[in-house]
Amino acid sequence: MLHRVVEQRSQEASQRQLEVTLAFLEERIKAARAAGYRFVSLDEVVASIVSPSCGRDKAAARRIVLTFDDGYRDNLRLALPLLERMGVPFVVYATAGFIDNRLPMWWYPNQQLALTADELRQLDAHPLCTIGAHTVSHPRLSELPLDAQRLEIEEGKRQIEDLVGHEVRHFSYPHGDYAPSTPMLCQSAGFLSAVSVTGCPLRTDSHPFRLDRLSLQQS
Repeated sequence: MLHRVVEQRSQEASQRQLEVTLAFLEERIKAARAAGYRFVSLDEVVASIVSPSCGRDKAAARRIVLTFDDGYRDNLRLALPLLERMGVPFVVYATAGFIDNRLPMWWYPNQQLALTADELRQLDAHPLCTIGAHTVSHPRLSELPLDAQRLEIEEGKRQIEDLVGHEVRHFSYPHGDYAPSTPMLCQSAGFLSAVSVTGCPLRTDSHPFRLDRLSLQQS
């Protein structure tokens, strides 16, 4: 799990922890490949969880899915050229309300960092990129009543689908946070998977709506 890819990181600690430099990301990709890992699409991994026989061989176990949360425009402008050059598939989980800066990213006050609708479609058109949903307003879902959770999940999915013009099949829990009822809501909304961020690697017996991720952070 990543958020932003930048040329120079912020001085503010809360922002800095969301940022990695291009050089750092390239180094980590090369190190993972040298260790025998393959970078693959999320669809491939979800398919191996739904049908475990797809992922039983040793090579299949050494896979990484690269994901970006929130929907920052540097995912297009800086990350995409690097990932295209290195042939790395990736996922961008876009918060619908942030697109075109309709809602502020409050952790970056007075900065307009979100993708525009046109930029989201540019990412979606690239064969290495999968667009996922990340709610409408990026709340902590565990703190919301059931109907409010459902609205955030379903409306976020609908808005992103309206922008890209096709079904969006994967979801990311904002803040990695969800209530016991939330995975069921994601499944009912028509998603194939939902990811959190607990730091645990995936297994073929992982629940498709409780998929864990490791946060890739730069010191």
